[in-house]
Amino acid sequence: MFKRITVLLCLTLCWPYLAAQEDSRYSALPEMGDSATTVLNAETAQQIGQAMMRQIQRSGKINDDPLVQEYIQRIGRELAAGGMVGDQHFHFFVINERSINAFAMPGGYIGVHAGLILASQSENELAAVIAHEIAHVTQHHIARSVEKAQQMNLPLTAAVIAAILLGASDPQIAQAALAATIGAGQQMQIDFTRANEKEADRVGMQLLASASFDPRGMADFFLRLQEDSRYASNGLPEFLRTHPISSDRLAEAQERASRYPRSMRTDSIAYQLTRAHLLLQLSENPQQLAAQLADGEQPIPLGAEGRRYLQGLIHQKQREFPKARSAFRELLETAPERIAYIDALGKLELQDGQARTAEKLYQQGLDYYPGNLPLSLGLAEVLIADDRHEQARQLLSEYLSVQGSHPTVLHKLAKAEAMLGNHAASHLALTEYHLLRNEPHSALDQLSIARRQQALTEYHAARIEAYSEQITRLLEKP
Repeated sequence: MFKRITVLLCLTLCWPYLAAQEDSRYSALPEMGDSATTVLNAETAQQIGQAMMRQIQRSGKINDDPLVQEYIQRIGRELAAGGMVGDQHFHFFVINERSINAFAMPGGYIGVHAGLILASQSENELAAVIAHEIAHVTQHHIARSVEKAQQMNLPLTAAVIAAILLGASDPQIAQAALAATIGAGQQMQIDFTRANEKEADRVGMQLLASASFDPRGMADFFLRLQEDSRYASNGLPEFLRTHPISSDRLAEAQERASRYPRSMRTDSIAYQLTRAHLLLQLSENPQQLAAQLADGEQPIPLGAEGRRYLQGLIHQKQREFPKARSAFRELLETAPERIAYIDALGKLELQDGQARTAEKLYQQGLDYYPGNLPLSLGLAEVLIADDRHEQARQLLSEYLSVQGSHPTVLHKLAKAEAMLGNHAASHLALTEYHLLRNEPHSALDQLSIARRQQALTEYHAARIEAYSEQITRLLEKP
């Protein structure tokens, strides 16, 4: 049953993410959603979602900036906290792609392309897209898509999926395979996608209103994308390919949004600073970006505070430390509690060889915000760079014991343990790191190395046995 559903899901749901950049011919495929109680149960959906996440993680495209991660997850949690999502768990993440797109996967995994965050002109618009994807999950659109896909020729579908999986490293193979079978069911999928998209609009607006965002952000974003695409030389943005917007759907979204009272919520500083991070991370020419900032006639989609922050980040990247330090200190004077500014100045001081100054900054920040992830990671990096590996180990271990497991923290802990000569502990930390990333084979490799270490303590031996049983159970699942 699991394999059959996986075949159907890959055809009806996975392809838009893998192929939307390649060819607009596949825009009819339905958007990805999440589990239902009839065709697809929660456990199976979670297994499929984890498998898909492993593929995305291997691509190296997931943004691992702690500030970006915290921001997108905070927005997602706000939208999901309105009491409309039941006991569904969500995980939100950012993909380092300039394209404008977002997608949902089985198990509640929701990805947002960096290009979409930069294309949004307000936090309401960004929240609208995330709410739309959450609605795909809550409305069980995957299960419905599976039911539709069951009308297709399953042997042929299986052959196509086999080709797609074998050609995961070469999109052209997958594209050719899909082209062999998509024609017959295309119109059925077009009609079904349109119904799903309208339903996701309706439910998404309810989520927006319950979280105090403006539902008009959804219609505004759709309209602007559609208008901009008319003059774009490179055709439709990916979002419009995987989320087809008809004039009827747009009019319905505008009319429905007008029924809600207008929200006076303004963009958060975190929204501006996240966009600043992404602008620099995606820039191929920081000098050109700096020139745009200096030229008032070239629009940079940031407020004054966000522009100053971006200036500091660019100076830091170009190793212009005095200019960067001036920008970050100026920002800290206006908002001494802002985690992004503390972290930016801390990273700068460490990069400039001022480890003790950086340590003081991070420690003061943690006095305000105990257990904060970016500040904890920043302080750990300072301690490791200053050869105080035992202090780093204690800091990271305490974070894990209080806040729970986190992949980046575990990776740094493994580094600290290795520097201390605690090789069994280092490989055990990497075992847990890979397990959190749904990479059981890599976890098994690390566990094998840990098992070969000399003079294992009883504690390490017990952990090795526990992890071995956990990995065995994971690998035995279909």
